[in-house]
Amino acid sequence: MSNETHQDKKLVGVLGQFDSPDALLHACENARQSGIKKMDAYSPFPIHGIEKALGVPRTILPFFVLAVGLSACAAGLGLQWFTNATENWGPWSGYQFKISGKPYFSLPANIPVTFEIIVLSSAFAAFLGMLALNRLPTFANPLHRIARFKRATNDRFFLAIETSEGGLDATSARNKLMEYGATDVEEVWLDQTDHQLPAFLKTFLVLALVLLLLPPVMVFRGQGMTSRQTRLHLNPDMDFQHKFKPQSLGPVASDDPLGFFFEHKRSALAQIPGTVSRNQDDSDSTFLRGIKAGPDSHHTNIKIPVVLASNQEQEALTPAAAPVEPDWVTEFPEQFDVNQENMLLGQKKYDIYCSVCHGYSGEGDGLVNQRASALAINGGTTWTAAKSYHDPEVVKQPVGRIFDTITNGRATMGPYASRLSPADRWAIVLYIKAIQETRANVPPATDVPPEADKNAGAKAE
Repeated sequence: MSNETHQDKKLVGVLGQFDSPDALLHACENARQSGIKKMDAYSPFPIHGIEKALGVPRTILPFFVLAVGLSACAAGLGLQWFTNATENWGPWSGYQFKISGKPYFSLPANIPVTFEIIVLSSAFAAFLGMLALNRLPTFANPLHRIARFKRATNDRFFLAIETSEGGLDATSARNKLMEYGATDVEEVWLDQTDHQLPAFLKTFLVLALVLLLLPPVMVFRGQGMTSRQTRLHLNPDMDFQHKFKPQSLGPVASDDPLGFFFEHKRSALAQIPGTVSRNQDDSDSTFLRGIKAGPDSHHTNIKIPVVLASNQEQEALTPAAAPVEPDWVTEFPEQFDVNQENMLLGQKKYDIYCSVCHGYSGEGDGLVNQRASALAINGGTTWTAAKSYHDPEVVKQPVGRIFDTITNGRATMGPYASRLSPADRWAIVLYIKAIQETRANVPPATDVPPEADKNAGAKAE
């Protein structure tokens, strides 16, 4: 071809065609032995020994993946240690929280997350590292302009020798390939426009970048604004169902805003006072509710909140008098045996359900209460401190009232009737009374006789 034809192109190599894999393998061996290093072979299927014949060095990709995996291991363990085992580290704040007496940081507990981070990071390192070492992706390959090269995926074999950057000149490369047994030899020219992005691709990338910036901009904008519109919920899962949640407004029975199915606009009916389960008589009220059997045993102290829309409705629905305090039992019922077995059962259930807020000694210093109180001091949340069982008002409460508190809840404490059987609740009451007895048997400091106090002072001197 004339120089005018290739005035805007650059010669990058010479391509030789071979008819068999053995001929290509021998050509590669001869080219390597003659000192040629910049070359590459193309075949429709793998050829055993072709890498050695080309002199391809061992890839550094495994070492790169190993380095990334070790870094991910250190990062995963470090992040979990920082978030779970530290309270303050530099300008960042962790969340040091002791759970069930376990250590703040334990290697076995953090292995699953670390393993997943190592696998994910190593996979990305292998994929992206392969692309980088192979200098991919490229906009164009000058070999694709050669018509005969299309048979490289069918039944022909090719060896390309580079002529740029200190390689052979075109004439020498052509003679070498003919000497090695090539049936056809053709020059490979690089068009200067091969490294330029198409105009439509540039426009697409700019638009894609602008669209990718819109979501974070909208998020940051929404963080500083308030809106009465329903928030976007792209993945609703089971958040929206045809049901009514507890303590929520019930369905309207008619166009009348006060025409609700149940009184006080409730979404469900409360248990009817005085009712008992089938095949149970009124004598079980002492065991099931902690109330003495009698004509007034149906009274309870459960106060269900009333949701009202106006003061007029509140006046219309307010009961005439406050609920009467039930006649609580002061002794454990006959159906419950006060023994060591039930004491241990009460301790077990207390440690599971009660100690997290009230503490193991009943001081109201459980881990949940400590954390919530600390957050409440800093304005992070609102929290009503757990009651201490050694409070004089709690100590003098009859066992029936404590049983009712566990059953139905009181104030901000929720009910536990669905999780604890009546026998388990009485066992917890027995254990609480035992905890209170331990404090009652310790004499206060003012009860120490003066003589003993003086003797103690003399010994100290």
